[in-house]
Amino acid sequence: MTERSGETMEEEIEAFRMYLMDQERSENTISTYIWSIRIFFRQYPEISRENMLEFKRQQLEQWRPKTVNNRVVALNQFCMFLGHPEYCVKGIRIHQSDSVENVISLAEYKQLLAGLKDDGNERGYWLISFLAHTGARVSEFVRLTRDGLAVGYCEMWTKGKTRRIYIPQSLIRKSRTYFQRYFQEMNTDLLFVNRQGDRLSCAGVDSNIRRWAEKYGIRKEVAHPHAFRHLFAIEFLKRNSNIALLADLMGHSGVGTTSIYLKLSREEQVRQFNDASDW
Repeated sequence: MTERSGETMEEEIEAFRMYLMDQERSENTISTYIWSIRIFFRQYPEISRENMLEFKRQQLEQWRPKTVNNRVVALNQFCMFLGHPEYCVKGIRIHQSDSVENVISLAEYKQLLAGLKDDGNERGYWLISFLAHTGARVSEFVRLTRDGLAVGYCEMWTKGKTRRIYIPQSLIRKSRTYFQRYFQEMNTDLLFVNRQGDRLSCAGVDSNIRRWAEKYGIRKEVAHPHAFRHLFAIEFLKRNSNIALLADLMGHSGVGTTSIYLKLSREEQVRQFNDASDW
């Protein structure tokens, strides 16, 4: 059992942060890990296997298994860093869905764009357009830069590898006038910034999408950045069946993850089942 003073705890958390940076973990991963550790120490003064087990049990009463598992993984990594692998606990077994859910439909996507355009919200219009047409993760999307408009792609280090995110030429052409004006006004190389002119946070993108979705009558369950990544994959496969290419474009390590987009959502399965059974 390892009991720590507040000062010692902060030193170890900071050392762990530096360790994660040396491991070239993404900013989002580092932030999530540190946040999980702080949540633990708000409830427990010391780290031990007993407290780890109790923390996992208590978290499962309040949060979804995926959220709890992410926090358990973070704490297990922290225990290993401290030299106490005996404190680690088992992760949560999560059922792998055989279909993709909570995808914004093409009609809803167009409805959202129409609302933003009618309100003169050019920034929002192009933010949603780029999110949907690049297939970028939100943590990658907020790092898209001006150079990408010139060469048609942005390269960045993400999830332990260099990833190239392509920007469609048609989207570059359509948005050219907006970005010419935007870069004259803003002192930044980023395609999208917050009101202070700084890089958008992932939470900021999520907040904007939820606000716009509510305003324009889009379903709450699809009002999140990842819904547009799903939309990108589904619409791509309607026009090009090359699953290996899509896996590469989405930054998946293999086609196994990408193949979920070949399957119907449960909602669509039910609809087609009912249509086919009405005889």
